[in-house]
Amino acid sequence: MIRFEDVIVQIGDFQLTVNMTVPKGFTTVIGQSGAGKSTLLSLLSGHRELTSGKIFVDGTRVDLLPPFQRPCSTIFQEFNLFPHLTISQNLNLVCGKSFFVSDISREKIKRVLEKVGIVELIDRLPSEISGGQQSRAALARVLLQENPILLLDEPFSALGPNQKSELIELVYSLSKEQGITVLLITHDPKDAKQVGGQCIVVKNKKALGPFETSEALKKDGPLKGYL
Repeated sequence: MIRFEDVIVQIGDFQLTVNMTVPKGFTTVIGQSGAGKSTLLSLLSGHRELTSGKIFVDGTRVDLLPPFQRPCSTIFQEFNLFPHLTISQNLNLVCGKSFFVSDISREKIKRVLEKVGIVELIDRLPSEISGGQQSRAALARVLLQENPILLLDEPFSALGPNQKSELIELVYSLSKEQGITVLLITHDPKDAKQVGGQCIVVKNKKALGPFETSEALKKDGPLKGYL
């Protein structure tokens, strides 16, 4: 469970206020461009400092911790795969901390690549695989980190609708299987509708909710004026 307690972040003229408890499970984050969706995730990951307030994960205060000590993994729109390294070498930087992939690390990498459906691409370079396959490799990398919270800052937005839907479904299935809490930023209400669960709405300088997605998507719900 994630709790934002009287959190305020002030960046120049921009301000975002957050006061909510996010349950375990899959939560989508919806709002217009510039509303503060990425800022919300950055506050949790530690890549953005809050002006005031506190953040807790399962009862432990985390806002005073540096990013590398927080229980979060993030996938951004850019997958940040090293172009000169194979997929196995990229992933080995998580589990082996080096370019040399030991037999033990390779087996661990193969298992996680099987989960995301691209084990046959283990020795390919990022330039040799598609955008959808790169997104699966990025997902495999964060699964290797074994953090309980996964933050998705629109990593699938450049994909076609079918690929995007497949990846969201894959993340949803893995989150259920492994007990991971997921926060997915999206501009598309269809993404929220696909997985159901909870929905956070970011508008008017506030992060609101979470709401049941079915309630948020009603014509008179908190997304009124956005849908």
